[in-house]
Order: sequence, then structure tokens, then C-alpha cells
Amino acid sequence: MLIIRNARDYRPEDYVAGILGDKTALFLQYGFDPQVLDLRQFFGRKEELEEYLDQYDPGIIYCLGGNPFILNAALHLSGMDKIIRSALLSDAIVYAGESAGIMVATKDLTPYIREGHEPQDSKALYKKEAPTEGLGLIDFYPIPHVNRGEHRDRTDYYIRRIESIRKRPVLMNDSDVYVVDGRKAELLRG
Repeated sequence: MLIIRNARDYRPEDYVAGILGDKTALFLQYGFDPQVLDLRQFFGRKEELEEYLDQYDPGIIYCLGGNPFILNAALHLSGMDKIIRSALLSDAIVYAGESAGIMVATKDLTPYIREGHEPQDSKALYKKEAPTEGLGLIDFYPIPHVNRGEHRDRTDYYIRRIESIRKRPVLMNDSDVYVVDGRKAELLRG
């Protein structure tokens, strides 16, 4: 299992290290062999990233939550977005993510633009603005963390934005999982 950490690049390193330690311990507990990947090492070096992935051969690529635009920029700048799409087409990996990790799976991140989460957020970190084109893996717009009271305003905002472009929002609690297997898609409530 490969854990992509870049959605949290805007946070202090000790904070990110704590999150990664918790996630790594959780995945180890369930029998996975997690390895953390910082895509910044591969910006502009897609071929080297492909070689790295060929050697490590992850069955799962998992994206942490955080800022979806920073994550999307990192995926794009490293070429990981193209690698993920290609690997999914050949059924070589499972893509998984939480929060920002599922938000980038949509076709268009524009409905997720809000203060503090904008395409230009990546400029300070990566010198490039994030594209709003997502991975295009799902045809709906997930809204994570709806069970958290502190996210109520954000949830309402996302619902209005998504419905204004006549798309379908899918409200997800922290324990929910959306599974896509070929043409079959199912929301599993936790």
C-alpha cells in the first residue's frame, strides 16, 4: 500500500508525521505493508515515478485527506494522475482516499472551491496553481465529514455549489465507503 501524503503539505511537518504514524499503524494492524510517498520528489519526473512504482508494486494507492487542490496539484505535477488512471484501466491497483483523497476522484474540483481551499493554494508550496480537472474516476461529487458538526456550514455550501451545476452530491460520514468496481458502484454506510 502506498500512502500519498501531499494533501497535508500545507501543514507543519510534525503534524503530518503524527497523522502518517497513525495511518501507518492502522494499515499495519490490518496486514498491509504501507509506504509513504511524497510526490514532490517526482515533480516533472513521471518516468522515475513509474520506475519507483514498478519496483514497489503497490496494490493500493491511498491518498490522505487535507486540501484537495494541493493534492490535485501534486498528482498532476508528478504525473501520478495519469499513472493512477492507466493502472485502474488495466486493473493493476485499487485507488482509495479519504476526504480530499475522494474529492480529487471527481471530474471537476470547481464546486469545492472555497476560502482556504482554492486552486492557487498550491502556488506557495509548488509554484504552480492546481488544475481543477480531477482524476475523473467518479461521476458524482462526494461531500465528506457530514457527520461532524463543525463541518455543517461547509457541507451546506458544497451542496449548494454542486446542485447549482446540476450534479449529484453524495453525503458521506467518516465511516462511509464508496466502492466502484467496474460499472458497479455502491455506497457502504459504516
